[in-house]
Amino acid sequence: MNSLNRNFKKFFLIGFVLFCFSSIFSKNVFFQWRELDASSYFEENGSTYIDLEVIAKHANRSIEVFNSTLIYIRGEKWNVFIFPQNSLAILNSSESLSFYPNDLKIKNGKIFLTSELMAKVMNLELISNDMSIYLNIPLARVTSITTIIQKTDARIIIELSSTPEEIGVYPLVNRSGYLLKIRGAEVADSYIYEEYKNKISFIKAYHYSPTEVWIQIKLNNTAELNEIFEDNRIILDLTFEENISLPVLVLDPGHGGIDSGAVGPTKLFEKDITLAVAKKVQELLNPYSINVYLTRTSDVYVDLHDRAMFSNEKGADLFISLHMNDYPSDKTVSGSEVYYFDFSENAYARRIAYRENLDMNVDKNIIQTWVSDKGNSLKQSENFAKILGSYINGNGIRFRGVYKDEFAVLAYTRCPAVLFEMEFISNPEVEKKFSSEQYINTFAEIIKNAVIEYFNLK
Repeated sequence: MNSLNRNFKKFFLIGFVLFCFSSIFSKNVFFQWRELDASSYFEENGSTYIDLEVIAKHANRSIEVFNSTLIYIRGEKWNVFIFPQNSLAILNSSESLSFYPNDLKIKNGKIFLTSELMAKVMNLELISNDMSIYLNIPLARVTSITTIIQKTDARIIIELSSTPEEIGVYPLVNRSGYLLKIRGAEVADSYIYEEYKNKISFIKAYHYSPTEVWIQIKLNNTAELNEIFEDNRIILDLTFEENISLPVLVLDPGHGGIDSGAVGPTKLFEKDITLAVAKKVQELLNPYSINVYLTRTSDVYVDLHDRAMFSNEKGADLFISLHMNDYPSDKTVSGSEVYYFDFSENAYARRIAYRENLDMNVDKNIIQTWVSDKGNSLKQSENFAKILGSYINGNGIRFRGVYKDEFAVLAYTRCPAVLFEMEFISNPEVEKKFSSEQYINTFAEIIKNAVIEYFNLK
């Protein structure tokens, strides 16, 4: 019995050591820099075998299997026939590829390929080291954007390192520009931004996702577009019209619906004041060359993030969130305050990663785009805040100053943005002036004048 126990312990120890050895030295597998579930691959005789169906799903391709004699991989621009019994693959009907019989295994009804064969038949980039295997979609890199602006037209030349999967061109809101969506691409330095202050306002290239680049072309004049797509180049020819495209202002009446906001001494709600002022501003700006949108036009609740996303989708050039202050412990306090975002690159990057469900390492290009947009908007935000303050003082209302803060509604806007605490609703005199609509008109006029100066409207 003792001999039997000793043998059992010996075999158990050897097995445990082998298990630890295999765990330590087994490779992790990643697709597009994201780690795959361990059940989708295994190691055998020094080779790593990966589930074909899992990779095909991630690469947006379909698989059809015909009695284990033919495997058909279908994609938009990549089609492969694999003949397992002959250890042969035909790539895009033009190239034959021979492989070893052990490069393909069928296990529990699933097809597994070695990482090397997987990369070849799926047209993927393979990076391998002692610890990890990376399979990535080969991306076309945006290497440069060149712009030639003439009197009545302009040419934009976008150079790429290779041919991308797909290119789409779409007009921006109010035909004030165009948006290019390039699938299967990346930006050389994560972000490209060029400002022109001419018929073209700016061109911005950034990552919408790890494998998709968006290029936003914002125009100051409307223009007709002619597109020329070459293998490694996109040429956009713009013919400008005389009409100048209009700036976009988004007004955000704070609170709404179940969220009443602050409440005055006679039960006047903040949500009603902000909506009334926003509607009045829109009315006052109607004769001017500007497009004005409201994040809500009735007494409904709108999430803070949705308010910012509304502004981003409209391609806003300025965002103003309207609010009322409250200080019930001292009802004599009055005055206006204006806020813009308190920005720290690292803190903001973490905030965006958390809110947009992004990974700080994997999605760093997308996060950097957010960081760059917000950083670029701060000077203009501060500038408008000061303009607004000058008109507050001019109307005999106490201006308490411009401040920085991390209001959520300011965090997620990608244009210059301010939060305007118009007055203290806790002050009975202030509430009375809003109830009589005196202050509704006064603050609408203040905002209108500040917007006219900021955009130099006529």
